[in-house]
This record gives sequence, C-alpha cells and structure tokens, in this order.
Amino acid sequence: MNHKEFFEILIGKPPLEIELEIEMKCREVEQLPESVMKAYSFALVKENRLQDYLIIAAMQRIQETEIKLMRYEMAEHHRTKNLRQKKKLTFFNRLKAVLGMLR
Repeated sequence: MNHKEFFEILIGKPPLEIELEIEMKCREVEQLPESVMKAYSFALVKENRLQDYLIIAAMQRIQETEIKLMRYEMAEHHRTKNLRQKKKLTFFNRLKAVLGMLR
C-alpha cells in the first residue's frame, strides 16, 4: 500500500484546492536544475501537503466527537439532575400528605 492509497482510505480524495496547491508547488520545483532533486522534491511536496490535510481532517473528527460526547454528558447530567429533583419533590409531597392525615 503506497501513501496515496493510505490517505484515500483515511480521509478520501483531497479537495481540488489542495490538489491545486500541490500542483503549484510541483511546478515551482520543476524549475530546479537537477532531475534527482526534482523527483525528490515532488515526492516531499505531495506527501507533506497530504499529511497536513490528514492531520486537519483528524482534528476535525476529534472535535466533532468531543462535541457529541459533551452534549451527551450534559444531557445525561440534566436528566439525572431532574430525576433527583422529582424524587425529592414527590417524597416531600408524600410526607406532607402523611403529616396532614395525622392531625
């Protein structure tokens, strides 16, 4: 599995903006005098930009997951808080009713 296949599995195909940016960098490298340096620089430019995109996509997914977790925890907290309050209110209401019957 080469690095392109790896990135496509993880994040899908990069958007056109990123592909354009990679192509622009590659054209800058094309102006270098040595062919060995050109080939090496092409590979570095492509891999570097794809890794940046991978990190950004991973951070976005982590952020989305943390937001979902926070919403779930808040909802669970409010649900349990409301359950506790309802139990206290019903207990006091029952106690008042019993004390009212004893008079």
